[in-house]
Amino acid sequence: MEHLQDTIENFLREVMEIKSSGMEHFQLVWRGNFLIDQGKAINYINNKADYLDLLSIFTKDEEGVRVAFVPKREVQKSKNWINILLLLMTIFTTLAAGAMLLGTNPLSPISNLLKGIPFSITIMLILGGHELGHYFAAKKNNVEATFPYFIPAPHLIGTFGAVIKMKSPIKDRNALIEIGAAGPIVGFILATIVLLIGLSLSKITPFKDGGLLLGDSILVHFLTKLYFPSIQKDSEILLHPVAFAGWIGYFITAINLLPIGQLDGGHITYALFQKKYRFIAYITFATIVVAGLLWLGWIIWGVLIIIIIGFRHPPPLDNISEPTLRNRIIGYISFVIFLITFVPNPFQLV
Repeated sequence: MEHLQDTIENFLREVMEIKSSGMEHFQLVWRGNFLIDQGKAINYINNKADYLDLLSIFTKDEEGVRVAFVPKREVQKSKNWINILLLLMTIFTTLAAGAMLLGTNPLSPISNLLKGIPFSITIMLILGGHELGHYFAAKKNNVEATFPYFIPAPHLIGTFGAVIKMKSPIKDRNALIEIGAAGPIVGFILATIVLLIGLSLSKITPFKDGGLLLGDSILVHFLTKLYFPSIQKDSEILLHPVAFAGWIGYFITAINLLPIGQLDGGHITYALFQKKYRFIAYITFATIVVAGLLWLGWIIWGVLIIIIIGFRHPPPLDNISEPTLRNRIIGYISFVIFLITFVPNPFQLV
């Protein structure tokens, strides 16, 4: 251990004025100030640490820059058969959901499942595109990630969505933005294409009581007015299953962009605002609770945030480098997407 400490200190002195060092919480820690450009110093330290099979962690405190070192963890291989099994199960449940949207029994006869193909293909495309956006952004930033895990569910849309799992630390705030924003942006683009196609297949019908009315986001309201400019108050738009899949795509995108915890919006908010992140997360949570007066589902989401998601966001390895202008713009674009796809009252019984 002493030899390792000497080795680390020797290469740190090349780029840092060291003020103190020691062991803290099972981490080797040095504090001081960089002698050269911060970005170059961080790259130099990372390369040296990588050669020693160590991860370097950068933060700031009252003494200046704090550099800590911990051993790298071995990344375990994923069991891809689980991903394939869940994919097949979700295809089945979304086929059944799509058939039921058309008012048919998906299992009697079993050939009725084929009627769910348009909905199944489109919702799987949106969900899969969202998660693959995360996956490829993670690969670009040298973060190990699993393939998407689809989650089947026997309900209106046949799925609870999809997730990927990060298996190694995120290096900096730029990577946080890129990985966090890639999924929602890809999902948003696909959902928009799907919704436009679906609206062209939808039709106007007389308004009926006793059904389920979907709420409008800003963008959905604009697009429906574009397609159906002369719709009367006693009429409603009967969405084609493909259009419904696009609506669900927007809804899922907005949920993921909530600026809380390790949701996509939480990653982006932490990376952009850092010290203000927790305040923004608490304000968002309070807004969700108030929105529960419109739709009970937001209360359920509030409970899930407290129990599962939480408010804390773990810092990246380099928590001192500022995001680039390009990535700040990407982050702000993500917030615009959130604003135009969010639905305060998504489901109403009429």
